Amino acid sequence: MKLPRPLAKLDHLLVRDGPAHTHALVRTGLAVAILVRLAIRQWWLASRQPKAFFDPVFAVRWLHGVPPIGVLVAVQLVGAVAAAAAVLGRRVSISLPVAWISYVFLAGIWSSAGKILHNEVLLILATVPFLFASSGAHLGDRTESSRWGWPTRTSTILIGAVYFTAGVQKLRHSGLAWVTSDNMRWILYGAARTSRSPLPSLARHLADIAWLSHLLAFGLLALELTAPVILFFRRSRPWFFATAVALHGGTWMLLGLDYWAWIMCVGVVTLLGMGVALAPHGRTWPRVRATEAAPG
Repeated sequence: MKLPRPLAKLDHLLVRDGPAHTHALVRTGLAVAILVRLAIRQWWLASRQPKAFFDPVFAVRWLHGVPPIGVLVAVQLVGAVAAAAAVLGRRVSISLPVAWISYVFLAGIWSSAGKILHNEVLLILATVPFLFASSGAHLGDRTESSRWGWPTRTSTILIGAVYFTAGVQKLRHSGLAWVTSDNMRWILYGAARTSRSPLPSLARHLADIAWLSHLLAFGLLALELTAPVILFFRRSRPWFFATAVALHGGTWMLLGLDYWAWIMCVGVVTLLGMGVALAPHGRTWPRVRATEAAPG
């Protein structure tokens, strides 16, 4: 099958060789992140939601109401056990998908209360490539193959795409007013007035300083829009992770919003995946003829 030149270049970029050790390391890290999320969140609290408020998202569109607490607990336990098995490298081709499906199901129930919640979306999407990858990689295996390179590269691209999409949506709905208006100030004031913020006095203090709230809004938007470029270069990924920690950690301290799954996901893929580069050595793009069949 012949691909257009841009798609052929992208295909060649993704399927270059990568070490099996790095693949297994990133896969294990993502399984640990899913295990932590399944274990520490009180997913069964969703059963208290009145049926009238249930507005199912696409992952659980087939449901007519929140399942009983017993079902939620059972799914949580099955998912946690499967995630633990994936961490230990046991039947990864089965255990990782079971853990992922359980995670998606519970996240879908949690997000079906009338407002879409994005707390888990990055980890869910970043794990998808590893669901379809070969499960034969093991920690310590230095073998290099195209089988081990593409999942981490695809996951990195997905992370960049999610951040970039979030920035584009801000511009689409608010334009530059996201930065220049009092939008961020009112967000901080709102969090300070409620019990959500762990540090309400700090949130109020930052909101009182107009230029600082504009700077925070600009920094957030800039990080999201430049994420694909930053993640493309291996040496800049630790800086992206450090910025993501500051961003999402600050979001929790000021607004009380739980985005720890994003921090874990970015850390796993960008730091543990350092053994797999996106940018080829030498030229920025490999030369691939438009009439050439895509490798792999």
